[in-house]
Amino acid sequence: MSDSSKEKKKKFTDMVNKQKSEGQQDNSKQTDDLNKNLNVLKERAAQLEDHLRRAVADNENVKRIMQKQISDASDYAVTKFARDMIDSCDNLKKVMEILKDGDPVHEGIKVAHQKIVNDLKKYGIEEIDPIGESFDSNLHQAVVEREDNEKELGTIVEVLQTGYTIKSRLLRPAMVVISTKSANYEND
Repeated sequence: MSDSSKEKKKKFTDMVNKQKSEGQQDNSKQTDDLNKNLNVLKERAAQLEDHLRRAVADNENVKRIMQKQISDASDYAVTKFARDMIDSCDNLKKVMEILKDGDPVHEGIKVAHQKIVNDLKKYGIEEIDPIGESFDSNLHQAVVEREDNEKELGTIVEVLQTGYTIKSRLLRPAMVVISTKSANYEND
């Protein structure tokens, strides 16, 4: 082979090698770009997945809260009506106290009172009967203190007005008289 053809062959080989090198660099650059894009997409997918999880959790919380509100609305919808009815119960009790046992009117009122109390119980409305219990400010309203050295301090000795709860929520506190010790009482 002649020198010029060797030289041409060498130039050609150099040119091919240079193009291969540039091609590899282009491929390497494209691979790097693709890897960067892939990483960006993975991060975005992770962010979207996190947002989705939070949205689902928020949705579940809202659903739970709404179910509780619906349940409470259902349970306590009769509250105003119940307050009116317990006032009627109080009036019937007062009439029964005035009338004598054995009087037919007394018996009729007693039956009507018991019917109202039973109907209230159907809706979760219960009387608070705290005589002999310790005073609880969550359920009772103390209006009078009475000296009683026989009972523990703060024991309910009389109920002046019946209290009521509705589904374990206070509807009306019981107005009560609580015991106190006399000033010169000594604890033995």
